[in-house]
Amino acid sequence: MDTRKELFKIDSSSKLPLYDLIERNLRDLIINGQLQPGQMVPSEWDLSALYGVSRLTVRKALEELVRQNWLERKHGVGTFVRQPTIASISASKLSFTEQIKAIGRKPESRLVEYKVIPATLKIARALRLQEGDPLFAITRVRLADELPILLETACLSQQQFPSLATRQWSDHDSLYKILNEEYQVTVTGLDHTIKPVLLTETEARYLQAKAGTPALLSEIVAFTREGTPVEYAWSFSNGDQSEFYFHFQRIETDS
Repeated sequence: MDTRKELFKIDSSSKLPLYDLIERNLRDLIINGQLQPGQMVPSEWDLSALYGVSRLTVRKALEELVRQNWLERKHGVGTFVRQPTIASISASKLSFTEQIKAIGRKPESRLVEYKVIPATLKIARALRLQEGDPLFAITRVRLADELPILLETACLSQQQFPSLATRQWSDHDSLYKILNEEYQVTVTGLDHTIKPVLLTETEARYLQAKAGTPALLSEIVAFTREGTPVEYAWSFSNGDQSEFYFHFQRIETDS
């Protein structure tokens, strides 16, 4: 019996396109460590037989995984699991820790500072507060496999979350976990805006980059299931070391 059939398998009854199912299966095998960095994946012919699909379908899935930097092709040799050099952040996971773990990387945070600041008009509008209301602000460097990829500042209402400003924060604390455990507040949605910028000297220093390096500025408003905004955050990512990957899928409903 070919034991590979236990790994390389898809649900043929699914309504998703076959190439999408194959792409998901291969990505899961990489994330779960069943396909290791540097390992060659079976050939298109072998995968075609294992999945019971055409070689063209397999090729389409492989090409998409190459585009997303999960795989790399070596001409005349084969297709290999790519050595992780870029942290791809997926919008399907809302917390940084979940995002990085989902792509098989080790997440870390380094605390820069935390303090209470007055809300600017922009933040006040986003969080439905009054301008000048006190905000708890925490700035951290976010890392994947010890590589700094984000310099992030998160702001929340001090009145709504009073314990945040008085706790002793460490590199290992999860903001979303604290909100859930201490305030029964769960973030279920984000408004996410991205625009290109150039890193300042301060930002570049934290990201181990050069001032003037192209970067992405992300601005996020996080919401509860009821649509209540609880966090306004912005982060800078080194354009040479990170990318954002978004997967959108239409879900059919009866109504």
